[in-house]
This record gives sequence, C-alpha cells and structure tokens, in this order.
Amino acid sequence: MAYDKKTGQEIEQKLPPSIGVVEDPALGCSGPLWVPGGMTIESSDGTPYEVRNKVGLCRRGVSINKPFCNGSHASIKFKDGLV
Repeated sequence: MAYDKKTGQEIEQKLPPSIGVVEDPALGCSGPLWVPGGMTIESSDGTPYEVRNKVGLCRRGVSINKPFCNGSHASIKFKDGLV
C-alpha cells in the first residue's frame, strides 16, 4: 500500500485479489502478469516476498528483478501470440 508520509493514511485503494495477463497492442508486445490484491508470492524455495497491493510478474524471464517485471519485455518485443 502507499501511505501519506505526513499522516500515515493509506492513499491507495485496496484492490481485490486477481491475476491478469497484460498485453500492449500499442507497443506490439506482451507484458507481465498483473497481480493485484495483496496476494502472497513466494520464491521457488518457499521464501515469501513482501506482500503488496499490486505487482507485475515477469512472464518472459528477462527481468533483472525476477520474479518481478522491470519492463524488459518491451525492449525485446516479447510476444506470447495473443497480441
């Protein structure tokens, strides 16, 4: 969640848990998995990552911040066949 530094109040709406596939027709590429809703994400060894209200997970495996997306899919024009 995002918080106001002065008041400590949440400034971001809580999102319901879901998983979506991001496609970017304007760039002609496929993007990350969109995971809103504060779901727990674990590494392959079972270590949990910090729970966040929303994350993008890399589908291509080129992110230097795996498992999280860093936008690398755009520079290599990753296409999963859906765009």
